[in-house]
Amino acid sequence: MNKESITKSSNLVKNKLLSLLTQEMLTPLTSVMGMGSVLNQEIYGSLTDKQREYVEVINERSRYLKLLVEEIIALTKLDESGQYSEKTPVDVKNVCQQIVRDLEPETVHQQIKIQLLAGSSDRVCFFDKTALEQTLYNLIYSVIRSTGSGSGLKIHLSEKQEEFNIAVWVSHPILGDNLPHAQLYSQKLLEIERQNNQSSLMLNRLQITFDELTTIVFDKTPTENFAAEPTRDLLALLLSCQLIEQNGGSFWIQGSTELGYRYILTLPLYK
Repeated sequence: MNKESITKSSNLVKNKLLSLLTQEMLTPLTSVMGMGSVLNQEIYGSLTDKQREYVEVINERSRYLKLLVEEIIALTKLDESGQYSEKTPVDVKNVCQQIVRDLEPETVHQQIKIQLLAGSSDRVCFFDKTALEQTLYNLIYSVIRSTGSGSGLKIHLSEKQEEFNIAVWVSHPILGDNLPHAQLYSQKLLEIERQNNQSSLMLNRLQITFDELTTIVFDKTPTENFAAEPTRDLLALLLSCQLIEQNGGSFWIQGSTELGYRYILTLPLYK
């Protein structure tokens, strides 16, 4: 067995073990959540205000921990399926609705509300469903984690010619519509404004490639070792960019300094 085969086998064993360990973590965690729910319902006696406060903390943090465990499981499945991914019809609206539900513990903790603007469209795109779920999950998670409390996160689905567009941005009652990550791309966006001689009220559109985003996040070329320590929200953003690119979609940032910025994912509507 050559070195490459050994490495692949080792990664497969590691992922299988990691998947089993995380599955085993869910069993006692589910028990803790169940007991916390029983206490919260005061089935075996009333609680003091302080006890009720502590139980609510236990319940909230248990839901968040369950979210993390399920995320690890999803990532291991993604790695296993990456070698034989297949594009199939995917209902993007349903995928987004499920992700919003899955991320509820995080949005509650961050005090952020998500609004899905999907209209009545029932069209589907052709994409690897597992890759799309992870792309959207990590993109939305990344924006949530980089956003301040009291903000709203908006997800807008639309169709244009043979593309399905997914826009994600942040809306704040005081700061307006914007994207916390916009500063990452400020230099390139400024260059576009200067080149096109556009006013700040016109929309700019910048495509982000995985290689370019890797350079921005790590301040290194993509071929160098990842010696830097980026935050988790930036790693999630990077994974989204990589997955969308690998599966035939594209990753954009659109907007202006005055109107604010948003992420745009474009997916093929047809095979």
